[in-house]
Amino acid sequence: MQQRSRERLERILERAASLFVERGYESTTMENIAERAQTSIGSVYQFFPNKRAIFDAMAQRYIELSREQFEQLFASFAAIERWDEMLDRAIDAFAAFDRSSVVIRAVWLNLALSPEFLLAGEALNREFARRAVDLFADRAKDLSADKLLVIATMVVEHISAMMIVNVRRNDALGEAVLEETKVLLRRYLQPYLGAPEGKKSKKKSRT
Repeated sequence: MQQRSRERLERILERAASLFVERGYESTTMENIAERAQTSIGSVYQFFPNKRAIFDAMAQRYIELSREQFEQLFASFAAIERWDEMLDRAIDAFAAFDRSSVVIRAVWLNLALSPEFLLAGEALNREFARRAVDLFADRAKDLSADKLLVIATMVVEHISAMMIVNVRRNDALGEAVLEETKVLLRRYLQPYLGAPEGKKSKKKSRT
């Protein structure tokens, strides 16, 4: 694809995403998208046969970028020993990722549009959970592989759900929810992974 065509495609996706966020998918027309992208309606149809195709392109991009984000995040864990720091980094990284592009926000706000995207997202979460098992295994050697997968799935799915809340709220409450997610998951994981190194669990003194 020539550079000029690529730039036009990117502009159409970005402008369509901004409209999906501002007005909603149903209230946005192909004509609106062409006007916002400052291009002809024919140019829009050159790339996309309809509005749903535009959303599907956004959803596919989200899946690809999410996988790249996870690989970068997973690689960064090699330099971190404490599991609570890994947890915090994962939540902060994906929150920043979801805020990094209006295309990503448009996808999150219109999840129900594409059953195919939901299935792809579920498959991606299963992939993330399987990778997370490797992080937990060395810290919970007495747990079975099946139990570790359940724990990893709980963590991945909870973070994913709270990211939806954060994007939809897009305010101080959304940010507070993410901070509470860190607290909740630390407390959930500690019985399995132990107190993070350098921290001792507090015990009530007996009198």
